[in-house]
Amino acid sequence: METKEFPNGFLNWIETHHVIVEEITRKQDTGGMVDLIMESQGTGGLWELGQSLTDEFEKLVEGEDWVDDRDYFEEISEFLNSKNL
Repeated sequence: METKEFPNGFLNWIETHHVIVEEITRKQDTGGMVDLIMESQGTGGLWELGQSLTDEFEKLVEGEDWVDDRDYFEEISEFLNSKNL
């Protein structure tokens, strides 16, 4: 069984996962990467996409203090745009 790491704690991970999955859902039926994954891997592929993007983002911002100048939602948006989601 895989041991899951939460670099910023479970609560942060699950909040980030929720925001990322919302964006994946918004991107469905737009003819982009999300649709390609759905067509080739099905729902399980989207689950894996959500988890892997969340893991990557959480590692990228490990220890980040969101009270400062940078906005959490803007950071996630920029991250997802860099992934051509």
